[in-house]
Amino acid sequence: MSLEKLPPLLALVCLAVPGTALAVKPGGTLYIKAKNTHLKASSSPTADTLVVLQPGKEVTYDSREGKTPWYRVTVPVDKKGPVQGFVYQANLSVSPPSLEVTSKSPDKPLSPEAFASSGAAVKALGPGAIAYGKTLNRPESVQQLIALESLAASIDTAQVAEYARAGGLPEVVGRSQVARRSPAKKKGGK
Repeated sequence: MSLEKLPPLLALVCLAVPGTALAVKPGGTLYIKAKNTHLKASSSPTADTLVVLQPGKEVTYDSREGKTPWYRVTVPVDKKGPVQGFVYQANLSVSPPSLEVTSKSPDKPLSPEAFASSGAAVKALGPGAIAYGKTLNRPESVQQLIALESLAASIDTAQVAEYARAGGLPEVVGRSQVARRSPAKKKGGK
């Protein structure tokens, strides 16, 4: 088989094969790998959320829910004791997430929970990401992202609220600025 045919064949195989089970025995430790992972009351995606978990949180594997991609796990929760529920398999890992490092102090690791909850991963394009982006097949994408960041920085919350109002959406930001622009209602409804 030629190497040119291998990538499409592998992609086809990946689509045809369902997700594999994590290699862990009951009582084993798994780690949350996705931000805002919901521990559900049952294996239904619409089930009530018992607690929201962050990357790096250790959970104890209890069992797999039939042949579904849902795992029954037990989670230690502060002051409440352990909580048992279901987590979607894709949000779990057999190893803890890698520690991120800060650019100011590369020798001091930052916990993945703190990094994920800070939103730092999506706030800005840092120098390292820019340098890496320029090595890719589409280096113009870096300049496009920089231009988008600049545009986003120039838009204030009042403009977002006005746009939402014009589209018939609720104003969830910029309310105080919008309220000051609205004419005051007269007493007695006149």
